[in-house]
Amino acid sequence: MRQRIIDFMRFAFIIILFFTTVFVHAQTDSVIIKERVAELENALITKNVQDIQKLLYDNVSFGHSNGWVQSRDEVINDCRSGKLVYQKIERSNFYVAATGKDWATVRYSGVAEGLNDGKEFKVALHVLQVWVKNKSGKWQLAARQATKLPEQPK
Repeated sequence: MRQRIIDFMRFAFIIILFFTTVFVHAQTDSVIIKERVAELENALITKNVQDIQKLLYDNVSFGHSNGWVQSRDEVINDCRSGKLVYQKIERSNFYVAATGKDWATVRYSGVAEGLNDGKEFKVALHVLQVWVKNKSGKWQLAARQATKLPEQPK
């Protein structure tokens, strides 16, 4: 009887260890992805093209709330030229919605402020992002789509 209890405890320990490892790995990826989102926002605000290049997947689809969809090169070129200037990006309700071995989805609401062709904008958004691990194991943004939130009465 004692041996059966010991065997059961070993089995239970292995199961708990397995699920703890899986949970910790998922938590680690979620933390890393949250950091990458912040790094990309900072790179867009500071016009750090080198970081933008590292964080955007080669075939990224970068969708804006006005229907405008940009490639990686277009995002970088507009950053360099000053066509689109981000001055402030604030996030709320941020969460990593789902994760897989080499992909994750992110959702958040927020406010973006800046200049588009020299004209000021301030827009409340809901954003969906898809992040993928590249061949070297680094997380990159593969797709982003923003939708404009309705204006709140004052």
